[in-house]
Amino acid sequence: MEVGLLDVVEWQTRVDFRTGQPVAVQHPRLDIAAQVCAAHPYPGDMTMDGARWVTDTALDLNARYEPEFFFLDYASMYLQSLFKRKDGSGDKAQVAALFAEIQRFVDATGFEPVIVGLGGLMPLRGRIETIDLDGLASASGMNTRFAGMFAPSPRDLGVMTEREGVERVVSREDFRAEFGGSDAFYATSPDYFVLAQPGYLFRGVNVSCRTLFNVPEPSDEIPLYSAVGTCSTIIDVPAMILQSLTSRRTALILVEAVGCESFPLPYQRLSNHLHWYRYCMGPGQYLALTSGKHFVDYPYPPGYRLELFENEDTPYPFSGVFQEMPNQTIGRRFGGRSAAVGNRSILTHLAAGTDIAIECFARGLYSHGVLAMVRV
Repeated sequence: MEVGLLDVVEWQTRVDFRTGQPVAVQHPRLDIAAQVCAAHPYPGDMTMDGARWVTDTALDLNARYEPEFFFLDYASMYLQSLFKRKDGSGDKAQVAALFAEIQRFVDATGFEPVIVGLGGLMPLRGRIETIDLDGLASASGMNTRFAGMFAPSPRDLGVMTEREGVERVVSREDFRAEFGGSDAFYATSPDYFVLAQPGYLFRGVNVSCRTLFNVPEPSDEIPLYSAVGTCSTIIDVPAMILQSLTSRRTALILVEAVGCESFPLPYQRLSNHLHWYRYCMGPGQYLALTSGKHFVDYPYPPGYRLELFENEDTPYPFSGVFQEMPNQTIGRRFGGRSAAVGNRSILTHLAAGTDIAIECFARGLYSHGVLAMVRV
């Protein structure tokens, strides 16, 4: 069973993580999570104090639980860069401060670090209008670069093929022939997939996204620092870490908004794409790095219409569109003690799958406190 612990400063509650309903469960891991969450209120998404919060919280959790595998993600630089106007003048200092926090964790704990930069950012170039289409265009998340079209008319297909900022329009059948993947992925997929050019995002009625100033820059390769082995693609990372865990305590550390050009450590280059699709910071990339499975192996395609499948009984209400926990992540496959801390809400507990996963409880930049998912 997985229990959610919500801490909103001076008040905590426990819920069945699958149903969201209150539960009265006692367990030593829950006691540890409660103590750590109470001691470390989240400072918010729009400050670099979030990076210090990740390290402070992880050090406390490590001291109380002594895990053998630790998963950390640092998203402060990404979140600030997306939602604030920036000229880039302070980026080097932010990267240095962020990696100083990572080094502080490594020095204090002795974990063997495997550090992955998830890619850099670029200025927003423009938005692609979809409100004038006969069919429905749908995209979700903070980076609406990959959308789906449902029941498009022939006019829609012609318009989107020629519209400024559109890179390609691909039918579900052609996409499946090239990418393969699970039946579940295509059972909920749109009739057509639409990919924007780098720097462009989709906008429209069924496209949810705050105003952005910078966006992820699609990268063929991303940097990996590792002394425990080598990898060629992002889906090779889980096997390398599981092998390392047979002989040493190992930490997987994901750093958002840092690509090969700004990564400050010696690095290997990881392939960051599947065919023509290049991963950007989000569920697909996180899960590829922790489960070894590509995005087409999960039942949540670009353009996934949550409103068609969500009701009052939908499971895992704290996990976004996900209605089941990924079962092949490192934390779920590793037999020893495991823990996670990150300030990318939802993705931390999804991708980690650890005994204890602590993350900021933030939605749309609104901070509601701290959330822990605990296996009991």
